[in-house]
Amino acid sequence: MMKKFVFFLFFSFLTAASLFAEDSALPQAAQGPEAQTLSFTSFPKEVKLAQDFSVFVTLPERAKLDKESYSQKDFEIISASPDESGLTIEIKAAPFALGVSTFTALSFTGYDGKRFVTEPVPTEVKPVDTGIKEEKLLDIRAPYRPFNYWLLLWIFAIAAAVFAAYAFYIKRRPADKARLLKAFEEDKRPLDVIALDRLDHLLAGGLWHEGQYKFFYINMIDILRDYLSLRFAVDAHKYTSRDLIRVLKKTPAFKGDLKQLADLQRSADYVKFAKAEPTEAQRDADIRNMRNIIIDTRPPRLEAESKEKGA
Repeated sequence: MMKKFVFFLFFSFLTAASLFAEDSALPQAAQGPEAQTLSFTSFPKEVKLAQDFSVFVTLPERAKLDKESYSQKDFEIISASPDESGLTIEIKAAPFALGVSTFTALSFTGYDGKRFVTEPVPTEVKPVDTGIKEEKLLDIRAPYRPFNYWLLLWIFAIAAAVFAAYAFYIKRRPADKARLLKAFEEDKRPLDVIALDRLDHLLAGGLWHEGQYKFFYINMIDILRDYLSLRFAVDAHKYTSRDLIRVLKKTPAFKGDLKQLADLQRSADYVKFAKAEPTEAQRDADIRNMRNIIIDTRPPRLEAESKEKGA
């Protein structure tokens, strides 16, 4: 009985092995249509990282790119566009891995079930040329350095000194300005007469001949700003040269030549702040501009008095 059971198991094993061998020996055509291998008609020798490129393949008959072909390891298939004939297919792709990669085979299936497969193509992917040399690249963040408390102390000390000097200047400036304006107000002569008289005294002084050009122009601009402050009720001393012109431009009573004023203040700023040394011709031109500004903007009552004298 035992011998019959062993013989039955051995016979069953031989039968199963025979069936498996016959199934493996079936021709490939019985398992599915054999794919025809094609070569690309156009393929670039090298491509740039993350930049689109196109390859072309010509099919024997119309066919569509299979969905599984869109899955590439180092490339992204963007589109597959046939031409008018439907036989030449343009494949657009983009690489996303540097070095030599393999553009894997693409498979196409025709309308009658025929299959076409392209050959895999080794492709070199190069980096994009940004135009920046490697030695010019800088770190995003500098190396860490311990905090320097002495530097912070020095910064605070300098800031305190600057603030103290500025506070002293601001505190003193209104007093000087008030004193000068008070001198204007106590003088009973017309404003333009006082300003022109002070300008004549400045010219007769020794500042220019002693080479004190900076102080000469400081005094000259102070005379002009004292006059403008009282004449047009603006605090001319607190404005920069540009801001003063902007304020006077919006003042209806001001009838002077703004270009002359701008030229005068620009020339004075060069001397005061840029240490420029003006020539006598430049000085005379600036004095002439200042006289014209004062005369052109003098109070209306002076014009009335001039007409009465003329009559």
